[in-house]
Amino acid sequence: MPEKPLFIRRLEQNDCYGSVVSAKHLEELGEEIRSLHNEGLLDEDFYREFEDPYFTPTLPKSLPNARSIIVVAMPRPILRTTFRLEGHEVRALVPPNYPDTDKVVRRARHELRRAFKPRQYKLFRAVLPVKLLAVRSGLAKYGRNNITYIPKYGSFHQLTAFYSDYQSPIDNWQDKEALPLCAKCSACIKTCPTSAIEKNKFLIRAEKCLTYLNEKDVKHDFPKWVDASSHNSIIGCMRCQRACPYDKNVVDWCEDRGEFSEEETAYLLRGRFGGDKAAEMQKKLKRIGLDLSIFPRNLKVLLDKKRQ
Repeated sequence: MPEKPLFIRRLEQNDCYGSVVSAKHLEELGEEIRSLHNEGLLDEDFYREFEDPYFTPTLPKSLPNARSIIVVAMPRPILRTTFRLEGHEVRALVPPNYPDTDKVVRRARHELRRAFKPRQYKLFRAVLPVKLLAVRSGLAKYGRNNITYIPKYGSFHQLTAFYSDYQSPIDNWQDKEALPLCAKCSACIKTCPTSAIEKNKFLIRAEKCLTYLNEKDVKHDFPKWVDASSHNSIIGCMRCQRACPYDKNVVDWCEDRGEFSEEETAYLLRGRFGGDKAAEMQKKLKRIGLDLSIFPRNLKVLLDKKRQ
C-alpha cells in the first residue's frame, strides 16, 4: 500500500480523515449511481428527489481544470434534544449526519488548508454521491445498511468533498469494499423497523427506509404500513447503527443540545408557522440539524409513542 500523502497524515493528527482520487473519475461516479436507476434498483420517486449534480456531476466553472477530488470524514456524535409537554420530558435523537453540516464543511476546508501549508490549493465544495466516493477512495467501507464506516468511529461521522487543483502523487480509486463481518452478521436486518435491509443484497430498499420517509416534507404522511413503534429519532433512524457491532465503541457517544419549553413544543405541534416566531424557531432548530418542514409530523409520532 502506498504511503499516505503528507496532508492526509496531517489531517489525521487533528482527528479528521481523508482520501484523494483523481478528478478523472468524476464521470465514473455519476455513471455508477445512474446505473442503479437504469437497472431498476432505485425507486423512481427516490431517484427524482436528488439534485441533478448528484447523478451527473461536472467540474465547477470556477475550477474547470481540477486535478483531484478530496473526500473528508469528520467524526460526529448523536445529538439529543429535549421537548417538554404536559409536565413530561421527551428526549429525541438526531443522528450524527444531520447537525452542523455547514460547520463541518468549514472545518474540513480549514483543516485541509492547514494540512497543505505552506502550499496553497483551491478547494471548492463538490456535490457528489459522497458515500460512494468515500468507499471508492478507500476512506470508508459500506455496511449492509448502505451506511459508510470509518476506522475507530464507525458510522458516527459526516462526509464532505472538495474539488482541488492539488495534483496527488497517488490515486486511491479502488473497488468498493464491504465490512468483513457483514457477510455473517444480520444485526441490522433484524433491527430495521421497516424491513428496508435485505439478506440477499447489499443495496437497501431506500423507499422503505424510515430515514427516507421522515425526511420528506410534512405534507407527506407516513405510510400506513409504518408501525408506530418504528419511530426512534426526530429525523432519520438510528436502529441499524446502534445495533451494528462496528459502532459498539461509539454507540453511546451523545451530546445534549437544545431544549424546547412547553410553549415552544406546543407551537411546533400546531404546525402553523409564520412571522418572527417561525424565524426564531427555525434558527433554534438549525443548531440541532432540523427545520420546520418536518413538524408537527415527526414530533407528534414520537410523543404519541411516549404516551402509549
